[in-house]
Amino acid sequence: MSDPFDDWLRNCPDPVAVARGVRLEDMRLLRWNAPLARLLGIAAEADPARVEDVIQALVRAMSLDGERAQMVAHANEAAVRHGHHSTTWQFRDPSGTLLSAEVELTALPSLGDDAYCTRIRDIGAVLETQHELAASEARFRDLFEASTDAFGFVAVFGDQPRFIDCNTRLARLYGATDKAQVVGKTPLDFSPPLQPDGQPSGEKALAVSLQALREGHARFDWFARRLDGTPLWMDVTLTVQPSWGEGVLHFAGRDITERKRAEEALARAEELARVTLQSIGDGVITTDAEGRVTALNPAAAHLTGWSPAEAIGQPVSTVLRLVHADTRQPIDNPLLRCLDEDDAVTLPGTSVLLNRHGIEYQVEESAAPIHLPDQTVAGAVIVFRDVTDTRRLTAEIAHQARHDPLTGLPNRREFERRLAELLDEARQSDAEHALCYIDLDQFKVVNDGCGHAAGDQLLAELATLLQQHIRRGDLLARLGGDEFGLLLVNCPAGKALDVARELLGVIGDFRFRWGERSFTLGASMGLTLVTAGAASAAELMREADLACYTAKDLGRNRVHLFRPGDAELARRRGEMQWATELREALDERRLMLYAQPIHSLRGADRPWYEVLVRLRQRNGNVVLPGAFLPAAERFGLMPLIDRYVLDQTIDYLQHCPPADRPRLSVNLSGRSLEDRGILGMLERYFTGPGQHGGDLCIELTESTAVAHLGRTREFIGRLRGAGCRFALDDFGTGVSSFAYLKHLPVDYLKLDGSFVRDITREPIDRAMVEAIQRLSAIMGFETIAEFVEDQPTLDLLRQIGIDHAQGFLLGRPEPLGCGREMLDSAARPAPISEA
Repeated sequence: MSDPFDDWLRNCPDPVAVARGVRLEDMRLLRWNAPLARLLGIAAEADPARVEDVIQALVRAMSLDGERAQMVAHANEAAVRHGHHSTTWQFRDPSGTLLSAEVELTALPSLGDDAYCTRIRDIGAVLETQHELAASEARFRDLFEASTDAFGFVAVFGDQPRFIDCNTRLARLYGATDKAQVVGKTPLDFSPPLQPDGQPSGEKALAVSLQALREGHARFDWFARRLDGTPLWMDVTLTVQPSWGEGVLHFAGRDITERKRAEEALARAEELARVTLQSIGDGVITTDAEGRVTALNPAAAHLTGWSPAEAIGQPVSTVLRLVHADTRQPIDNPLLRCLDEDDAVTLPGTSVLLNRHGIEYQVEESAAPIHLPDQTVAGAVIVFRDVTDTRRLTAEIAHQARHDPLTGLPNRREFERRLAELLDEARQSDAEHALCYIDLDQFKVVNDGCGHAAGDQLLAELATLLQQHIRRGDLLARLGGDEFGLLLVNCPAGKALDVARELLGVIGDFRFRWGERSFTLGASMGLTLVTAGAASAAELMREADLACYTAKDLGRNRVHLFRPGDAELARRRGEMQWATELREALDERRLMLYAQPIHSLRGADRPWYEVLVRLRQRNGNVVLPGAFLPAAERFGLMPLIDRYVLDQTIDYLQHCPPADRPRLSVNLSGRSLEDRGILGMLERYFTGPGQHGGDLCIELTESTAVAHLGRTREFIGRLRGAGCRFALDDFGTGVSSFAYLKHLPVDYLKLDGSFVRDITREPIDRAMVEAIQRLSAIMGFETIAEFVEDQPTLDLLRQIGIDHAQGFLLGRPEPLGCGREMLDSAARPAPISEA
């Protein structure tokens, strides 16, 4: 007869062993079953001869070290003392698989006072399930609390539902600061007695709750009031929540107050849209999903030539016929494209609409699909407008912006743009191009002797002649005055010299006739190569200009090729010589101050001069600043020069009787703005006794002010309140003039002479001056025009509204300090034309 314990041991699915000895060193396994053998990787039958191997297998499986062996001994001792003990342990089978287990130890006193049975149950799945459950509950709570929707749980007991839980979002939606202000309340505590449809709130709340319990869910709009009384519309969904028990509903609410407001405005908006569609100037056509016309507004009917009655039902490509402006080939209708691609389509501005009656319109159009709420494409809409006049005007403006109005040639801006393109091509392909700078000789004879009309006619005729003798693909431009530029594409040095000399001959053979007089011309040409090694387009222009002036210096009527080595050496030598000369002149006080009057164009005003500097050389020659100031800038001498000029100017003002004291303008360089000594000198002057505001005006060039904007504002701020005035010089030459003006609290804008000199002949220059004058009037600035050299220019400036003028017509620079005669000349009003 079999032993029941043996049967249980053999059939038990869990690993089981019978052992004696509580401590590891005393332990011996008497019997075990097959599952334990598999767990330890030992034989299924007990073999007394291999007891030590069995114990070692147990040590490996349980990862026993000294501390863990002591824990095993305590557990075994507890079992034999109390009869039973449970613990948890992790085992690793021979394959390395980790087993989380509950270990049951049961004493077997019939086998001895230290005998016990060990049963190992796998609880890994249980632990994993418990972990997943805890994680799921945590995720739910996180989602519940972090959701942007208002969530809660409602228990429907009695005659009204009641909140038993809610998230923070729901509490805030009701205007509560804590969830406790919501939990335990009914929705009626946050609702008016009646809903907007007239139904009592209590009646509706109970009805929708019972509907949700009956059907599983209910969704409805609910009007509520927050705790502070403000109205609140919510989109509410109630869902049966069986896990919370019978009669519990999940409450999900979303704030739709803005949506409700939008819905109230929708009807008005739809009517407004209908009226607007009928009245706007853009053509609008709508179609169904197959591209057949469903509606068109009056503007579309006018442009296409189709009446609504005739167009509705027609394919849109029949009603709206589009061709390419250049090729005249039909183009894909953007509305059909947007239907195919289910996306908005905008065509480039090259479309021409062929009207049903043969009229053509240049149009811009865009199309977009019309979607139903489920995103199904229901049709499309195309909007188009007549841009015929706009494109024509744009083309004219673009042409005027790129071309010289007198000769029709490209202007400097277009020339420099094309030069930059050629430089990029040279860098990418190692191509070699050439730039030729042409300056006419003897042009001034014609212009001064016969007037500007003759000069203009000469330039126009010569431009036409030169155009006939340049190669196809080359670009001839008028750079300004009597200067032309020529870009020779794919032209090495030898060929470029040949072309330039040929043009030189053409100019020499040209005879200009004006009335009974005949004139011959010459030209000086500077040539430089446009290669990959060139620094920039601006540097190439400077090289060609330098070569041109070299040609003039060498006797005119010739071509000079720029060679970097020679020009650089000459430039550096000249600058160093000027720097040395300037230092000596400062030490020997050979810088002289001149003054040129600035006249008011609005009547008598206080005498006003701009202080100019000259260099007197040891041999007595007086040098203009254009010769030495570039060297001063390069070698950092400008602060020394500015301090010298300011010192002399202030001394002059302090020694003038108050009644005869003029206003003087002094130019400061960018580096001088950072010179604390100069700032201190000015502050001492304005805080000194007997000084009057407005005696001194500081002129800063536009480029200096923009480049040192922060420092400029600080400099002006320190001095303006004390009475110093400020003028922005050379205004209009910088790229950011208008953007930075509002940050510069100056008093005057001095228009750059390049705009003033040709204002009576150049419409663009006049437009620039008028624009600057208008801007100045708005911003409270006064304007000063430089380079006023003839009466027509002065008359036009006065007509435009310029406040002050300066130039040779009004007075040449004279040494500062000529006494009463100088003041009288400045006080004389600007001449007025007798015409």
